[in-house]
Amino acid sequence: MLFFRYKEFFRYVLVGLSLNSLGYLIYLMLTNAGMRPLVVVTIFYPISVLMGFLSHRKLTFQRHEKQLQGLIFFRYILLYLVGYFLNLLMLYVLHELLGFQHEYVQLVSIFIIAIFLYVSMKNVVFKN
Repeated sequence: MLFFRYKEFFRYVLVGLSLNSLGYLIYLMLTNAGMRPLVVVTIFYPISVLMGFLSHRKLTFQRHEKQLQGLIFFRYILLYLVGYFLNLLMLYVLHELLGFQHEYVQLVSIFIIAIFLYVSMKNVVFKN
């Protein structure tokens, strides 16, 4: 069955949808309250990185180490820094320079960055 062949990817999607849905709702609430989109992303990103590491380590890639495992966590942080700068770049270019609505830019960037992060985590961070 196809599901069992790709169950790790499906776990990644489920964990990602849960975390990103919550994060996107918080993003909308804060930007609607008057905060600038780039500021919201900068404040919320570190929190979502830690939540994502703990969730993906245990649920997606099924690694059960008790500690944060220095090198694994370091590679994870580096990948998320790349993701963070991609997010800022997309918001800056598409919203600030080209005038697209930030809500839509952020929504699209979530999916683009999620694909980048899955491939990177599978091959760099949580590789077997």
